[in-house]
Amino acid sequence: MLHKPSFFVFVLALATALGVGCGGGDDAGVAGNCNCGPNEICKSNKCVAIGDGGAGSGGTGGGSTIDASTADLESITVEPASAALVSTNGSTPTQQFKAIGHYKGGGTAELSNANFDLDPLLIGTLDNSGSFTAGGVYGGTATVIATSGSLKGTATVTVSVEKQLYENGAPTDSAQKFGSPTQDPTNAIDLVYPLDKAVMPQNVYPANLQWENGAAGDVFRLTLKKPHYTLEAYVLHSGAGFTNSYLVDGQVWSALAQSDTDDPMTLTAERWDSATQTAIASAKQTTLTFAKAALTGSVYYWDITAVRIKRIDDGVGTAISFMPTPPASVGGQNCVGCHSVSNNGRYMAGRLGPGENIGGVFDLTVDLTAAPPPTVFPLNNASLSNSSVRWWFSSWSPDDKRLVVTTDEGATRTMKVYDPMAGTEVAVTGALPTAATQPSWSPDGKNIAYVSSANAWGGQLTSGDISLLPVTGPDAVGAPQVLVTGASLAGEVPAGNAACYPSWAPGSDLIAFAHGNGSRSETDQSALYVMNADGSNVRRLDTANGGAQTTDNFQPHFSPFDQGGYYWVSFLSRRDYGNAQAGTKGSAYQQIWVAAIKKNAAPGEDPSAVGYWLPGQDVKSRNIAAFWAPRPCRPTGEACSVDSECCGGDCHPDSTGKLACSPPPPEKCRKSNETCSSTGDCCQGLTCIGNVCTNPPQ
Repeated sequence: MLHKPSFFVFVLALATALGVGCGGGDDAGVAGNCNCGPNEICKSNKCVAIGDGGAGSGGTGGGSTIDASTADLESITVEPASAALVSTNGSTPTQQFKAIGHYKGGGTAELSNANFDLDPLLIGTLDNSGSFTAGGVYGGTATVIATSGSLKGTATVTVSVEKQLYENGAPTDSAQKFGSPTQDPTNAIDLVYPLDKAVMPQNVYPANLQWENGAAGDVFRLTLKKPHYTLEAYVLHSGAGFTNSYLVDGQVWSALAQSDTDDPMTLTAERWDSATQTAIASAKQTTLTFAKAALTGSVYYWDITAVRIKRIDDGVGTAISFMPTPPASVGGQNCVGCHSVSNNGRYMAGRLGPGENIGGVFDLTVDLTAAPPPTVFPLNNASLSNSSVRWWFSSWSPDDKRLVVTTDEGATRTMKVYDPMAGTEVAVTGALPTAATQPSWSPDGKNIAYVSSANAWGGQLTSGDISLLPVTGPDAVGAPQVLVTGASLAGEVPAGNAACYPSWAPGSDLIAFAHGNGSRSETDQSALYVMNADGSNVRRLDTANGGAQTTDNFQPHFSPFDQGGYYWVSFLSRRDYGNAQAGTKGSAYQQIWVAAIKKNAAPGEDPSAVGYWLPGQDVKSRNIAAFWAPRPCRPTGEACSVDSECCGGDCHPDSTGKLACSPPPPEKCRKSNETCSSTGDCCQGLTCIGNVCTNPPQ
């Protein structure tokens, strides 16, 4: 009798070990009290092997299997939980991931029916077997996602890209020269562009890195680094004509911009001194941030040296002389300036000159290379008859159906409103101001900001205030109000009484303007400011200006883009761009710069970031009056004559038989940097921003 309990305990333990009945219910899927091993679950109080749909599903023996898809799956994990791959000079390493099912009762098994996804898709590809392949282009981290039914498991995969480039004849063993760089500030090279802490959009044209110091035969190592992307560019100083600069490859620059999008990029510049056979460490480290933004469209500006308006399209590094021979003004001079561009990017208003102010409107979607180029309405530009349309500065209404202008007819400097398609003045209810210049119509259409109490026509005023003219209805205005006087900022740097060139942010919540002793960008002194739409919270943009004491920044113009948590403003500056060989150092030439303006900044906060030089300009010219607009093209439904006029690139007969712009067929989807009417025109993965198909900001 004393031996019975021990015997029964032994039998029970043996039965459990063999997968024979154990405590719990009899329903399939109930965990019971089984103590199952790997690749088993407790089913009907028995440990049962997990299979992939094989025979014996629901069997009673320990060797039986059940279908994993119908078993009691409790959770999913992905193995390995994390993986790190290195792509060297474009290599595409791989990693196999497995989806592991975890079942009630403690069993686990690899799932053959799991679905795999990757988020984001930028750094590589993942097939449905769980095989990941690095793309070798972008670095960063992505999430591997395995799903079965409603259950999901995740893992991470990180790709680090390492790239070496040998440029301008640099020997392929250059890396060996930089084993242990020494600290030598006197002989180190100084990276002077890009500027430290600059903020750029992801789609900006590559920066031309510029530095000072160095001699023929030297090798420079330029390192551009993000957490998971490292570019080492070795550049040989080839002697006479070398400009101490390096233009980064466009694809590499884009990859850097879109890798590790939440992290800044650092730049260092090291020198291998050929005379002393010594590697010299970088004098400093430059930090650059790419905002999650795409600034598309075109910038129209006046090239003073060429006496022409030129255009720079996004993503390119050259300017286009789209109107080489403007219509002749009185006296036969071919010049057009004081321009503005419509909100849809299709039309440009300009003033023929110099010395006169005959106004004209040009359709930017047609060929303007003829002499003279066609205008939207006929110009009476051979004389100063009363029938001539005349203006200096202009601004378009949000719907582009009206043009507000200021003139210099006598001492009144009157504001007028025109129908830009007919070239006729429009009667306005309410009094339009006089002694006014440089109008700017708000994007919401409710107000016109302008310079009031101007003591000159605008281009060379030395006194002026920023005022607001309410637009109370169609062709109706209310009483103007002064927002800020030039004299109220006379104690700032620089001193002066000239507040000028107001410009609205896309949200109609901010107005940027310049203030100083005058508006002339080649001779006067000025700085950039921003204020709320009601004139409150006036702030000097010290960061964009380049410091609290700078006095060489003019003509701010907001772009139409609200991207990456920023507004973006173009402006003129006489500051040095880069070095004297590749840039403008020492010339004091006005060049166009762009600065990010943080949205929703705190009261009193300087919302501006360090700016960047707009690529594509002639560094030997003075460039002014930069207007950013969508790429010129005709939207779907507009009349057309050739495909190139259309945003979608397709001009064919509509239902009435007339030629009209149409969405492109699938086989002709619009590629990156081509025009578009909507995202539907673009090839898969691209987004239509500012009439341009572009990679969406990551």
